Amino acid sequence: MPSKEFIIAIDAGGTMTDCILVQPDGEFAVGKALSNREDEASSYLESVRDAASFLGLSSNDVHKSADSSVYTGTAILNTILTRSGAVVGLIVTRGFEHITVMEAGLTWVGEPQEHLLHQQLRRHTPPLVDPGNVIGVSERIAGNNMFPGRDVKPGEVLIPLNREEVRQAAERLITQGVEIIGIMFVNSYVNPNHELTAKEIVEEVARERGTRVDVVTSSEVAPVMKENYRVKSLIFQAHAAEKVRTQLKRVERAAQEEGLESPLYTLLSYGGAVTVDYPRLYETVISGPIGGLTGAQVVGNTLGIKNLVTADMGGTSFDVGLVVDHLIEVRRYADFARHRLATPMVAIDSVGSGAGSVVRVDQYKRLHVGPESAGYKVGLCYQYPDLTITDINVALGFVDPDYFLGGKIKLDRDRALAGLEERVARPLGLDPFFAGEGVLEVIHSQMRDLMRSMLLSKGYNPSEFTALCYGGAGPVHMRGFTEGVGLAEVITVPWAAAFSAYGAACAEHYQRYERSHVTLLPPGLSLEDKQGLAENINSGFRQLEERAIAELKDSGIDPKTVMFRYGVYARYIGQLESFDTPLNFRPRTVRDLDRIVDRFEEVYTKIYPEGARFPETGYAVTEIYIHAVVPRPRPELREHIVAGEKPDDSAFVGTRQVFYGGRWQQFDVWQMETLKAGNIVRGPAIIRDPMTTVVIPPKYEVAFDRFLVMHYRKATV
Repeated sequence: MPSKEFIIAIDAGGTMTDCILVQPDGEFAVGKALSNREDEASSYLESVRDAASFLGLSSNDVHKSADSSVYTGTAILNTILTRSGAVVGLIVTRGFEHITVMEAGLTWVGEPQEHLLHQQLRRHTPPLVDPGNVIGVSERIAGNNMFPGRDVKPGEVLIPLNREEVRQAAERLITQGVEIIGIMFVNSYVNPNHELTAKEIVEEVARERGTRVDVVTSSEVAPVMKENYRVKSLIFQAHAAEKVRTQLKRVERAAQEEGLESPLYTLLSYGGAVTVDYPRLYETVISGPIGGLTGAQVVGNTLGIKNLVTADMGGTSFDVGLVVDHLIEVRRYADFARHRLATPMVAIDSVGSGAGSVVRVDQYKRLHVGPESAGYKVGLCYQYPDLTITDINVALGFVDPDYFLGGKIKLDRDRALAGLEERVARPLGLDPFFAGEGVLEVIHSQMRDLMRSMLLSKGYNPSEFTALCYGGAGPVHMRGFTEGVGLAEVITVPWAAAFSAYGAACAEHYQRYERSHVTLLPPGLSLEDKQGLAENINSGFRQLEERAIAELKDSGIDPKTVMFRYGVYARYIGQLESFDTPLNFRPRTVRDLDRIVDRFEEVYTKIYPEGARFPETGYAVTEIYIHAVVPRPRPELREHIVAGEKPDDSAFVGTRQVFYGGRWQQFDVWQMETLKAGNIVRGPAIIRDPMTTVVIPPKYEVAFDRFLVMHYRKATV
């Protein structure tokens, strides 16, 4: 833990802004506030204030004593979805003017199965840049190739940059009112000189016109192959990231005005923590859900559980991720919102099944759940005009209308029940309570299907995985979405409602630097040739290290504290895709080159059977990357003294009638914070908490271990 007292971690979701306040002894205080999308600084402060109140402190007290504050959310993604970012102009290599419209196979990303099968239903992804704001200029640099010995070398200038065309393009775009200009030349990942020269020209034109226009190049944002993915990264950075940075700086300023001395951190989409000044901020596009997987990894390591499937149910969606062999699964490219970026992303799949998901019956008497969500307006029981899953939970007795957010918000059960009857039960000719239970089974089925497919599609056996359930609605519904999946175990934690925020506090401070770097290793290379290739790869890593040190130094970080991790993307020569191959060394010698091959073979045979190997073709390294890691304080799970199985009488709140299994049943109600390590709560029961509700059906129980992790299982007695 740090010399200062607290770590603050925030997850700003679509419905709630959750705060985890980590104390020096590892204990957490949890706070919540309704998310304010127009003024995130206010909901940030309110959430910290709520957590601090449990310790008898003010938010000023906490900020003055905080070592760091990590803030995650979906601001960039929301900006993309609503297309509310900056007006972007693009200058591209002549001949690539339609790249934002044609997109190659990317037009299929994120399409539902029925649209893939019936092309007439397909709609193209709306471009984030007006095609009239995309201008081509003459230039060409040779790219990497898989044919050694060619006369043209990678990075060689084939067509010089036409500076006058760049000047004319800048004049035209500024006249058309763009707010930011991106530059994407097709092979700039090998040699960025043309892009950097064009950037200087555009900035010069802007100064002459007396206007301010930011300029971003693709070689600065994503210096890798595949221009379709690279241009998406550039557009995200230009259209959304820079605008969101302004919002994050307001949050940072609010925290620092209350006494926070450190910069504000946020999370990258592949798990690292960075300051909000991070130049490639588009890489934080889904920083919110990442925290949950990071926290799951910590819990798994603490409990000795190597395989986890995470189940995060909030107000808007149900997100599933995997931790395999204690490692978070990372996809090579980020796919979401029908776009694909040239950046890694933690592998998360989602369905629009959240506690705020809208429930309706259409004119053909078909039931629909989601994807529309009430967000912070909750449902009919609060401020939303349509019926939601939360309304049904309130009507059936699972959620206490007088204890939502610990009683800060009162929900209207009568209105929820009337809405259930009017909008679902009556159209279907059902009893309202049977109808409500049926709706819950539908949403549970959707979530079970996602969890099963996440495991089975990758060839994993569910019986080797433990489900970790979290999110504000995760413990409410875990009884349903885990039933019948065949999991080894189901667990949750008392701070499940703010678990993603907890994971944000656990994240390492690291930044990823990558570049395309093609090195071919055909069979029969001489030792001299192999040594030359090793030195070439080593030179590439050294350049990435120098870039990382320069950026981190500009952020005020002492270069002496930085550690590096290395990795490459490799394939058999002739394959179309490369595979992430982490290394625990920086290649310098012929032996190191052989170690890269050995490591690649290990990775490949974990994905494909032994018979799929094809070493006779030789190997290709297509990309290199480093992680620059900086130490930062991180919480640890605290062990507690184990008490007896029987909870203290003081933990018992009373009883409540709940409609479960087709009839009304009496459930015992227990208070979360009063339960102790070693206690077992047997169903039918509800464990209430200001932030969430744990539902334990008949014949099941929840046992608290020495870390207060809750093990949901069939009753032992």
